[in-house]
Amino acid sequence: MTALTRRQFLAQAIAAGAAAAIPGCSRKRASGRTVLTYNTFWTGLDAHTKAMDWLYREFRKRHPEVDLEVVQVAGGAQDNGQKLMAELAAGGGPDVLHDTTYDQVRPGYCLDLTDHIKPWGDRFYPEALAQCTWDGRVYSLPTEYSMVPCIWNTSLLKRIGRPIPSTFEEYMQVGHELKRIGIPLTSLSVSGAHIFFSILFGHPNAVEAIRREQWQSEPFLRAVRVVKQIRDAGFTPKNDIELQFATGASLFQVGKMGHYMNGAWTLINEITCEGVDPKLREQVAFAPFPAYEGARPIRGWVATKTALNSNLADQPAKLKAALAFLELFTSPESAQKFVSLAHSPQGVKIEITEQAAGPLLYAFMNTRRQATSVFALPNEPAYFGEQSQSRALPDMFAAIDEGAGAEDALRFFAEVLMS
Repeated sequence: MTALTRRQFLAQAIAAGAAAAIPGCSRKRASGRTVLTYNTFWTGLDAHTKAMDWLYREFRKRHPEVDLEVVQVAGGAQDNGQKLMAELAAGGGPDVLHDTTYDQVRPGYCLDLTDHIKPWGDRFYPEALAQCTWDGRVYSLPTEYSMVPCIWNTSLLKRIGRPIPSTFEEYMQVGHELKRIGIPLTSLSVSGAHIFFSILFGHPNAVEAIRREQWQSEPFLRAVRVVKQIRDAGFTPKNDIELQFATGASLFQVGKMGHYMNGAWTLINEITCEGVDPKLREQVAFAPFPAYEGARPIRGWVATKTALNSNLADQPAKLKAALAFLELFTSPESAQKFVSLAHSPQGVKIEITEQAAGPLLYAFMNTRRQATSVFALPNEPAYFGEQSQSRALPDMFAAIDEGAGAEDALRFFAEVLMS
């Protein structure tokens, strides 16, 4: 009997434990057949279910020689991430990695896809694929991607006799009018990061400043000043610093906030979901953040990235099957299905019709055409996107809330990124 290394033992133990923990999870290994495993936390209650079921059926129909085994992870994104990291660290893990992160790319757990996708890599929006690229190499693909516009409550705008603001000056005027009737314009806890980035990437030197790690430069200071101006004008809820996203979104749902910002998934999750007044879907409109000094960029955000296990480099049959799965997953046909069945756009360039998307998603996705440019948070330096959103911006917002000036608030932001 061959002795197992610690790495081999951990890989087998985790794989066996995962199969036992998930009801109906089969680990059959038919002789001579290729078995492809894919883990996901999207459950039968998720909006993606119909589209994913189509994907599984279509792949099995087109590739009968492959046994596609879908491993359903209970507990959502956090549990999926923890379980996946444990498996990968032990040398195992599924073949197709759902919702991968840079923490999995950095140790080498994700296969370099750059050369593999060359025959069909031009199907993606460049800014979407850029978010899946580190050091010039592609390690994942954008399987959930959206613009991030302002979602406006038009009933409130009608109440104050104002149209959707197209400039920052008009935006501030709307804020003053809403304040007079006791309604906050927005929430920095909910939308502050999106507002900050909308101003930051409207500056022509923003990308270069990030590349050079010049955190206290003019592009950043300009963005801090705008956020501070909104806060100092009293346009946010009094308890804004304590709000979570769900609480802030609920203010919008009941007509007590002018706008918030999120991706297309908000339509199903916050606008048209069960328990929300059906009239709300008739009282929303979408637009990029108002133009500041002539620029009106809009953020393109990859919410879900799908990758392949680097172990496949030594398994030609599995690698072929996994690449076929990714190619189908990100095909124009699949992207159309994800729009029509799940109302979830991918980072694939397709023409969307109002009939397929429905009026809300169609209007939402067309905000791209209203913008002067589309920006994505750069992956170089690799820590910028994660650290700026999870730590640096919250520290900066807290400093502003406590009365700090723009320069001092930016210092808090910079200290996190320099730590």
